[in-house]
Amino acid sequence: MGITEGFLTFLLVFFVGLGSLRVLDHITPGISEISKIRGNPVAIALFAAGFFVYLSFAFIASMISPLPIDTTTGIVSGVSPLTLIAYKLVTLFVGVLISFLFAFVYYRILAKVEPFGVDLDDVDKEPVAVGIYLTGYLISLGAIVYVSLLLPVVV
Repeated sequence: MGITEGFLTFLLVFFVGLGSLRVLDHITPGISEISKIRGNPVAIALFAAGFFVYLSFAFIASMISPLPIDTTTGIVSGVSPLTLIAYKLVTLFVGVLISFLFAFVYYRILAKVEPFGVDLDDVDKEPVAVGIYLTGYLISLGAIVYVSLLLPVVV
């Protein structure tokens, strides 16, 4: 396994991050994430910083534990590379689903139940607040993707 596998894994995780932002926009209807930060340099900078942190987690994990695209695994003889790819993709998919579940539950509790009088929909009133919110989500997603890619393969 080498740089090619790490780079391809990184590209996959990059597109997973972009797709995750679209899903986040749908599961938090009271916050218009991407449209709200457009045109606000500070909000965009915060979003970009969050995405850089996410990509840093993704890069580290993809270099330490890339998808085994080669024909040999080098880890355990007798384990098919396709089995390892499937395992890693499933753990990555489950990790991203968990991030959506966390975001959904978090949003529902803070926006609908309003504990302590805190309404998460108030974030939508200020583009910088939305940028900070997105940064937090991206850092959380990055940590989840990092752990998902580094989970040991159980054969």
